Amino acid sequence: MATPQCIEPIVGDWYRSHGQLFEVVAIDELDDIVEIQHADGDLEEIEIADWYTRCRAGSLDIADQPEDVGQVNDREDSEAPGTVTSTMDEIRGLRADAMQDLDLFE
Repeated sequence: MATPQCIEPIVGDWYRSHGQLFEVVAIDELDDIVEIQHADGDLEEIEIADWYTRCRAGSLDIADQPEDVGQVNDREDSEAPGTVTSTMDEIRGLRADAMQDLDLFE
């Protein structure tokens, strides 16, 4: 599917497109999707056709891994499912705010 002048997506490699720095974290060949994670931690899916369109247009380049990528990965690990990142005061505050939204007399 790729033409010789195009860059193949490789899991673990970093790229830059439209000023955005990102890493390829998965490739779903069945659905033709490239899953990327931006340097700020946001996840996005790109159709493989869009990947090659960006490549042919010259808006996709191989990039170096950012120096602070460890900080991004540390933050993601702390936000992983099953980890507690909220304090009890934050949790109590959320419950109190939610109660104000309830109409008990409906």
